[in-house]
Amino acid sequence: MKCKICGHENDSDASFCEQCGNEIRKDTLSRPTSSKKETEGLTQMNKILIVSIIALVAVLGIMAGVLLKAPNDSNTTIPNSTVNNEPISMSTGFPVSQVPNLAQEISKIGVGFDTITFKGVTLDKNQCLYILSKGIVMIDSGQTGNIPIGNYGNPDSPFGTITAASITKSQYVDMAQRTHSWMDNNGLSPNYIGISVAGQPDLSPESLLNLYVNVLTQYKSTNQLPPTVIIP
Repeated sequence: MKCKICGHENDSDASFCEQCGNEIRKDTLSRPTSSKKETEGLTQMNKILIVSIIALVAVLGIMAGVLLKAPNDSNTTIPNSTVNNEPISMSTGFPVSQVPNLAQEISKIGVGFDTITFKGVTLDKNQCLYILSKGIVMIDSGQTGNIPIGNYGNPDSPFGTITAASITKSQYVDMAQRTHSWMDNNGLSPNYIGISVAGQPDLSPESLLNLYVNVLTQYKSTNQLPPTVIIP
């Protein structure tokens, strides 16, 4: 290593000049390029970070657009068909799907009415007795469609000996079948219906209507015909 004072060539590991004793300061070699590499590394990380931020902003923008659009979609009107708003008329008949709703309306006013207006159609008690009895039979057998709305006369001599009873599903379904069959064949409400034996004066027409209302209001709540119904 050459002394800068006297120009003497010293050993490469010498700390002082062998000629003049001057302290030899070793020329600092070029420092490693670690700082340059670090700078390059930081630049690369910055690029990755910028790309990530841009992607995040894009995702947030899409989500914001969806959220802003959502309130408009929520204002869509539900079609009438989805809220069980099937038409009812004397010509087209009474949809079996609406029978539980009619029973619920009757339950609010009791079975002592003369007429009831349901969805714009006025029905008398005999028509309600027919619709409810026919509806129970159709529901039990899984049938759909409309029940014809006919005109039926009042019973000649309504009578019933039983005012309170526990009636099973098989019994009230059979009674409903006999009720609407009698009305189809005779054009008027029956005087009475037997619970277990046909022809027995067990339940009067009004008690029958009360029974069928109880059956169908329970069905409306559970979507199942009840195993047993207690009257009154």
